[in-house]
Amino acid sequence: MRQLALPFFLAVSLIVSPAFANDEEVSADSAPAGGEAPAAEAAGDEDLIEDDLDELPSLDDLLGKKAADTAVTWASTGPAPERGYPWIEHHGYFRLRLDGYHRAFLGTQVHADGKTVNSSAFRPPLSENVVNTSRGEKWIGGANMRFRYAPTLHVAPALSITAEFDILDNLMLGSTPDYDPDRPDAPFAALSRSQVSPSGTRFGGKDAVAVKQAYATWAPFRPSDSKKFLLEFSGGRMARHWGLGILENDGQDLDADFGTYVDRINLLTRLWGIYLELGYGWVANGPSSINAVQPFGEPYDLTNKDDVTDIALAIFQKPRTDAERQDRFTKLVVRNKPAFDWGVYLVYRSQKMDIADSPDGSFYPAQFGKYDTLVLEQRDAWMVTPDLWFKVEWKPSAKEHVRFELEAVGVFGKINHVPRYSWKSVEQSWNRDGEAPLDIKSFGFAFEGEYTWGPVSTGLHAGLATGTDAPYFGYRDQSNFLFDQSITKQRSFFFNPDYKVDQLLYRHAIGTVTNSFYLKPFVQYDLFEGDKDALAGRIDIMYARALNAAATPGQNANLGAELDVKLFYEKKGVFFAGFEWGTLFPLKGMNITATYGCGPGADGNPVACHEAKKAKWSMSVRGRFGVMF
Repeated sequence: MRQLALPFFLAVSLIVSPAFANDEEVSADSAPAGGEAPAAEAAGDEDLIEDDLDELPSLDDLLGKKAADTAVTWASTGPAPERGYPWIEHHGYFRLRLDGYHRAFLGTQVHADGKTVNSSAFRPPLSENVVNTSRGEKWIGGANMRFRYAPTLHVAPALSITAEFDILDNLMLGSTPDYDPDRPDAPFAALSRSQVSPSGTRFGGKDAVAVKQAYATWAPFRPSDSKKFLLEFSGGRMARHWGLGILENDGQDLDADFGTYVDRINLLTRLWGIYLELGYGWVANGPSSINAVQPFGEPYDLTNKDDVTDIALAIFQKPRTDAERQDRFTKLVVRNKPAFDWGVYLVYRSQKMDIADSPDGSFYPAQFGKYDTLVLEQRDAWMVTPDLWFKVEWKPSAKEHVRFELEAVGVFGKINHVPRYSWKSVEQSWNRDGEAPLDIKSFGFAFEGEYTWGPVSTGLHAGLATGTDAPYFGYRDQSNFLFDQSITKQRSFFFNPDYKVDQLLYRHAIGTVTNSFYLKPFVQYDLFEGDKDALAGRIDIMYARALNAAATPGQNANLGAELDVKLFYEKKGVFFAGFEWGTLFPLKGMNITATYGCGPGADGNPVACHEAKKAKWSMSVRGRFGVMF
């Protein structure tokens, strides 16, 4: 039985345990010539076999060792498997903003000709309107939210599709109560038991889901290094960002509300480290074949005569790929060398004809099937927009960081046929009153300079935007061009409203930077001193002054001074929580004169129709929370 056990266990050890297979084997050369063992050795074989049998491991030991080896093999990392296609890359954020405003309307509200007029674009409370008269309400508070989901579907190594969905976009909490005057269970808001999903027909006309982007990208040449030839095509509706964002701003900041979205096809290439981008965009195509009777099928444009198109050219140098970002990190952090980014952007826009619109709010009646009511009128418009951008970064040491960035934009063009309207009090309507050309020349720039030493950062932000010497200079004001034939020159440049400068003056009272310049020094202290995390406090002090005092509500160039304080914690790309407090001290330019918002007299000049008021200080308190991925 022992003679059978030995070969059995040897066979099991060779098959089951790899360790036994690696043991040294006896070669043929080790046996004596003739193949016979010496007598002494033969005599001792039986004793040796018995000793070997006593030392052999049991079957349980062998199986246990094999299980342990298998576990080690499964636990080892091994080569990384190749990613299969298609796969989805997930990005987005959820944000919640709590806002409170004390007299953000500046206390200048007056009643003129049956309407409420004030010098701030922030509307007074309803308790202050013409119907309710003054009830002394000064504080307005609320909360709003947004969930943004921006996935990228990688179809193949060179093919991808990107989309962006805003779910409950800037939804005010409590703005969609479940009640209706015709319902017996909840005829009043006080009896609402739930919130309902917003829709395009209820609660302000905003749908629960807004699709902001949808475009495809094909990159047949995308090298892994930062210098070789790169070629990329993209097309669809996409967000655009250039430079600091005063012209085109993609609205990707956690606190953004607008965004620049274009319908465009792009060709992007890289030669010797410099990018060249050429794009063709559809700004407006006018009425189409879509109508309420037959909403399906492929739509088509009813005419190309009214189309507004863009041709864009950009030449720039900045890190876009992973390899370029790695090179930038090495240059800045490892070698402590300054890095330069720059760009030249040029856009040409044109339109030959347009659909005759009306200032009463009607727009594109063909969308509702009124094909034979459309009137084409001459427009002959063109614009050229050059934009220059420059940025320098430097880390002289591990604790220091220097950044200077500048963007300058000009808009030059002409609209040869601008319709003008006048108000007919008898008919109570706006009537067409001829047309006049409009010459366009405007300019704006923004500068950001920052220096960091360890936990302390300080710097200066400044900007300027030209303006027109006409009333309603703000971004949210009434239009001048359709109602004033004397205005034949457009000199107003408007910053993109997602380029945030402050908390009150430009953000709410005016709407954005226009017809003014500002200076804003700041200082910030960060306890963490890191690029990934921040626990910091920041103080900004801003002064703003108008370029054309005649356009301001108070007929004075001094607009105001503002103090903004921020306390926040941020884990970059993951979480943000912050508290912001701003106080605006408006100056004479934000007062309201007795003629502001009043109609003209017989001599064409405005006639006083209400009392003059002095602007009062205002305050904002904001809490911001965000979860990013």
